[in-house]
Amino acid sequence: MHIFNKIIVVILLLFLAVASIVSIVNIFVGLYDIADIADRVVAYFVQANQFILALVLFLILAVCLVLLVLEFYRKKKKTASISRDQSGETTITLKTVSNQIKERVSKMENVIDPKVKIVPKNDGIIINIFSELVKGDNVTQKTEDIRRTATDYAVDELGFKVLKTNYTATGFQAPKQEKKETPAEKQSTHAPDDSSE
Repeated sequence: MHIFNKIIVVILLLFLAVASIVSIVNIFVGLYDIADIADRVVAYFVQANQFILALVLFLILAVCLVLLVLEFYRKKKKTASISRDQSGETTITLKTVSNQIKERVSKMENVIDPKVKIVPKNDGIIINIFSELVKGDNVTQKTEDIRRTATDYAVDELGFKVLKTNYTATGFQAPKQEKKETPAEKQSTHAPDDSSE
């Protein structure tokens, strides 16, 4: 719970506790007439300017909605923990981890434009990789190689505990073909240079 929400909740709880205590005492002592107070509140709302009353109620509604959003909204973690002990904790930013693994996967043959997203968990990380592949490769074998490369790098080089590595192929591209020289081009490139004579 956010600190602002805690303050509001504490104030509301204190108000309800005080109102409950006063109401309990009122039952035995008769300090005030509850029906009379209810009539006064209703009369106030009837006599008040309807536009001002609507504005006040709208502000209360807006504050309640903001509090609900703040309560359920969780800020995304931007770091992942490598190690934790009594003296402290070692973390790396998720962007750095993603870039390091992306760089390693980019060096693999026939992997095109990889993107890496890291999901931090309490006991490790989940690696999600997206890229295009070159047609003709065994997809199962290639994706297994990509996942193994990313996992090994994250564990051995970066020191993470990898819970899971997922791979998604976003498309396939045709392999690049080398341009073959025509016989005329071969003659022009291999012809002796007569200018030196």
